[in-house]
Amino acid sequence: MRFNVGIVAAIIASACGGSSATSSGGNPPPPPPPPPPPSANVGMTDNGGLAPYAFSPVNLSVKVGTRVIWTNNGKASHTSTSDATPAVWASGTVAPAGTTSCAPNDPYCTPGSTPPGSFEQTFATAGTYQYHCEVHQAQGMTGTITVTP
Repeated sequence: MRFNVGIVAAIIASACGGSSATSSGGNPPPPPPPPPPPSANVGMTDNGGLAPYAFSPVNLSVKVGTRVIWTNNGKASHTSTSDATPAVWASGTVAPAGTTSCAPNDPYCTPGSTPPGSFEQTFATAGTYQYHCEVHQAQGMTGTITVTP
């Protein structure tokens, strides 16, 4: 009696369970989470609460989707307010480190205590954005953010 080798092999393979990508019993691992959006930092500085007042860096170039974080590294309160009309963003008061209270009429103020106060803005559109500190614009506290695709 002759056995067909092909039939025997097929019977053995089906009895043992073939080897396929889905025979392991589990689902493929989920894809890794996307990386966090890029961020850039701008310092709000002063000379111990006195002039010169400045944003550091004064000119910043970032890509679309970047989150810019302004941090008050000085002793005086500052703002970050876009020059556009209407304003693209307005931080309200960004308190310096050690500040424990805010003006009652300032809905944007966050006490700085420790660490210093900060403000964030994510740039979703390419362009050039000029901005200033509402308190110290006359003393030259201005900056520019250039957003590229």
